[in-house]
Amino acid sequence: MAGVFLTLIVISILGSLRFQAMRLAYRLDSLNKSIESCSREETVLRQEFSGLVAPIRIYSYCKERLGMEKILLAETLHIRAREERLAAERIPEPIRGWRSRLAWIFGAHD
Repeated sequence: MAGVFLTLIVISILGSLRFQAMRLAYRLDSLNKSIESCSREETVLRQEFSGLVAPIRIYSYCKERLGMEKILLAETLHIRAREERLAAERIPEPIRGWRSRLAWIFGAHD
């Protein structure tokens, strides 16, 4: 009698383990399908992105929608600063003597 009872307990434990294994296999299969779907979507999005950032695509967008034109020669304009207008040359000397005490009245440049 104890042998039959022990056999039924072992069979029920093995059955529950089999059920858990099937449940986990089903979850794993659904996760794999989800990963595959996301991977396909990522591939499509990467192809779409590479098409959007292609130089010819940007050039045609600028030309057609923004009205920009391709220039043949890029020019630069160099401007020389006049020496007397540099800020570093206009720093006044410190005020000395009695005027230094009253500089706030006359202003720092007087």
